[in-house]
Amino acid sequence: MKIGLKLTLAFFCVAGISMLVVGIISFNKAKKSLEKESFNKLLAVREAKEDQVEDYFNLLNKQVVLFSQDPTVVRAMKRFKTGYDTIALDLHIDDNRMSTVDLSVNDYLKKEYLPRLNSNSDVKASLESESNPSKNGRILQSLYIALNPHAIGDKCLMDDAGDSSLYSKTHKRFHPTFRKYQENFGFHDIFLVDCETGVVVYSCEKEVDFGTSLIDGPFRNTGLGKAFRAANSSSIKDSVSFEDFENYRPSYNAPESFISTPIFDGDKKIGVVVFQMPVDEINDIMTNDRNWDEVGLGKTGETYIVGEDLRIRNQARGLIEDTAAYYSTLKEIGTPDSTINALHRFGTSVGILQISTTGTKDAVGGHDSALIIDGYRGARVLSSYGPLTVEGMHWAIMSELDESEAFENIFALRNQMLIALVILLFIVAVFSIFLSRRITRPIEVLSNDAMEVSKGNFDVSINIDRKDEIGILANSFRKMQDSIRKMIEELRHINQNLEQKVLERTAEVTHQKELVESQNKEILDSINYALRLQRAILPPNVSLDAALRESFVLFKPKDIVSGDFYWISQQPDQVLVAAVDCTGHGVPGALVSMIGSNNLDRCVGEFNLRKPSDVLDKLKELVVATFESTGDDEVKDGMDIALVSIRYVDDVSNPGTKMALINYSGANNPLWIVRKDDPVPAANEDGDIFEIKADKQPIGKFDYGKPFTNHEVVAHQGDCIYIFTDGYADQFGGPQGKKFRYKTMKNLFLRIHGLPMKEQRDILDKTFEDWRGELSQIDDVCIIGIRV
Repeated sequence: MKIGLKLTLAFFCVAGISMLVVGIISFNKAKKSLEKESFNKLLAVREAKEDQVEDYFNLLNKQVVLFSQDPTVVRAMKRFKTGYDTIALDLHIDDNRMSTVDLSVNDYLKKEYLPRLNSNSDVKASLESESNPSKNGRILQSLYIALNPHAIGDKCLMDDAGDSSLYSKTHKRFHPTFRKYQENFGFHDIFLVDCETGVVVYSCEKEVDFGTSLIDGPFRNTGLGKAFRAANSSSIKDSVSFEDFENYRPSYNAPESFISTPIFDGDKKIGVVVFQMPVDEINDIMTNDRNWDEVGLGKTGETYIVGEDLRIRNQARGLIEDTAAYYSTLKEIGTPDSTINALHRFGTSVGILQISTTGTKDAVGGHDSALIIDGYRGARVLSSYGPLTVEGMHWAIMSELDESEAFENIFALRNQMLIALVILLFIVAVFSIFLSRRITRPIEVLSNDAMEVSKGNFDVSINIDRKDEIGILANSFRKMQDSIRKMIEELRHINQNLEQKVLERTAEVTHQKELVESQNKEILDSINYALRLQRAILPPNVSLDAALRESFVLFKPKDIVSGDFYWISQQPDQVLVAAVDCTGHGVPGALVSMIGSNNLDRCVGEFNLRKPSDVLDKLKELVVATFESTGDDEVKDGMDIALVSIRYVDDVSNPGTKMALINYSGANNPLWIVRKDDPVPAANEDGDIFEIKADKQPIGKFDYGKPFTNHEVVAHQGDCIYIFTDGYADQFGGPQGKKFRYKTMKNLFLRIHGLPMKEQRDILDKTFEDWRGELSQIDDVCIIGIRV
């Protein structure tokens, strides 16, 4: 890269990075300030709505308490109770007339109530589950519901059923007042319930809960039943109980809540008044009468309440503003179809839509915070949340605004900053190019002059006359040009002398090279001669085949000659076989191996020894004597050996067959036997390999020497015996460059011992080479296998 481009990039990068850092810092500070302001606004909205909700419930408490303590309500409670108890007598209802009553009530339930209820239910209700078992209750249901000429939802418009009963007279007197109270305060229904029987003796709205018992009737386990029992269990006049929103069957499974308080006549509790809670007032509070902008919630913000079940307790903003788009969003984020269908059926999210976000879970758990989280509509939102405790309900209030809207201004600022950054970077780029050219132009001229000088043109003229660093560099270059011109002249004279010396040195090096090659050839010839000598001491394959019916020898020297060797001696009644590992390898090891082979021959031939332990004792004596004859007491060369004697005798237990008596003695190298059939004694087992361990001492000078141990075992026809040196097990290789090890070697013998001996040798050779791979062989290898 040219220096001009480097300078341009340097100027551009310094200016660009500076502007980028300043821009990022400014943007982050502005974003944090806007985020803090947004959260403060959400917190203010949340706290305002929290206060409004608490004020509203305080107002409800006062309303229900004042209503229950109103003398008119107390009189009405007593008269409705008496009227309920005497309705059958007042109307002279016998069994025949009761059949007509039952028919009218059942007909209403089957044709009007159950179809509407089951259309809003996952579990279908039946006539038996919804029927009122009370005779008086069914009479009142017939008069004020089934035979009421007004449509469903307007049953409260009938003041008098037109009969002469005490109940109807009482109803005509008090119902208009209670209905007006209900309409003025927006309650869905007002109930008066007998505290002893739990019977709903009065209902303003006249739904199927009217006339039923909240102790043993069909709606005892609904929110109304729970509200009654909570108030009825209190002995305090102004105690108030609240039941949270849940599906209410008499209102066709719409989510409803209830607030209740006991009614006292003096000190005697005579009943319970229950208000079926209006949802509209909570909706108006949480939606700010649908004017979200007025409280700073913009286009996407909303405030909502969730209960302990994480279901919303007011109408969701999206369901109010754009129902179709809201349903589409819910479906896209994976809201269950059953929830969306319920929203369609009831037209409200209250008690239906479950909002399971990080914020709602944390708020219901009693914590308040302000975080940016994943909102329930799938968008990231700024959420300010906290617990809302009203009337014993553990609710949570959430105030949220989409992150995209909250940071709309900062994103606009970001875009403006990016445009300004691009413009400034363009200006910086133009300035950088201009400045770099002003700096690099004379450098380019000087560079071209230098190129001419490098080509040998020392007469080039350097015409740069400046007072700055570049001028100083040009002046220095002119001086260097003169110096080089003089140096070249001097080098020409020196070069002539050097050429003569190089010719002389070359002739000398050539002579030395020829001398080294001659010496290497002599050494290699000596080693090859040593190889022929070593091969002469090794038993030929013919001798092995003649002495042993089935056997193999795997012999792999590390170098040309080997420190390992194998030895065999065939006697009239036995065969002696040895695998020997001499100290070292290469030429030193080969010399020791010749000493070992010669002394083994002496032990058998000259000293007439046949027992392996006697042979090793004598061999050790001869080897030590050989090295001591050199006059150097420090020589400790020697060898490790496994020596086996094989003699065949008649098998007494199996006449007509032979068995082999194996005598073995070893110096550091063991004997392995693989049985063909029967397992060996457990004390000597390692898998199915029977190992006879060697004495832990070498053949040679050893401070703690002792006589070698002779081992005798019986081998049956088909058993395999193996003796070896340590080169195979110690070879490095494999995927991780580790040693082959004796355990792996044992497993290999166990796998191949049933094959012919020549195949065993080939497998051992191939396994060794595959294991070694590209690594060097580290030691000589000698393995002898014999099948008896």
